Amino acid sequence: MDAAILQQLREQSGLRLDKEGRFWHRGGLVEHARTAAVLHQGVHRAPDGRWATRIGKDWAYLDVEDAALWIRRVEPERGRLRAQLASGEWADVDPATLAAGADDALYARVRGERARLTRAAQLSLSDHLREDAGGFSLLLGDLGFRIGRDGGPEPVRRP
Repeated sequence: MDAAILQQLREQSGLRLDKEGRFWHRGGLVEHARTAAVLHQGVHRAPDGRWATRIGKDWAYLDVEDAALWIRRVEPERGRLRAQLASGEWADVDPATLAAGADDALYARVRGERARLTRAAQLSLSDHLREDAGGFSLLLGDLGFRIGRDGGPEPVRRP
């Protein structure tokens, strides 16, 4: 296929990831669970730094409303957090990267990228959260981690 046509198709994919972690295609919600899972598994940074998703060897740009990576499950373990992403992959999360954002959403850094916790993942941390005059902290054993403020969606990363 002609490179210019392929680039145009990638640019006009009509794929969007909303602030609740749901995929949309040309205005319609992607409701098929396996399709949504494959789209989450394919999320990556394109060579130009924008978000994209891959299915097999093909990929297309993705319009991301909030965060491209989603944490659907969190397991506290002796001073650290293990997180399962929407892709199914498990990753270590530094608890010091937790940050609160709009709509009381929690975010963390995963592999250097901003990831949003689903409501279920946030609730799984509720027994470890403490509030004081300065805000909220996460307690893991004897360690405490102040929850910062999220700066919002990040600009495109240029290589």
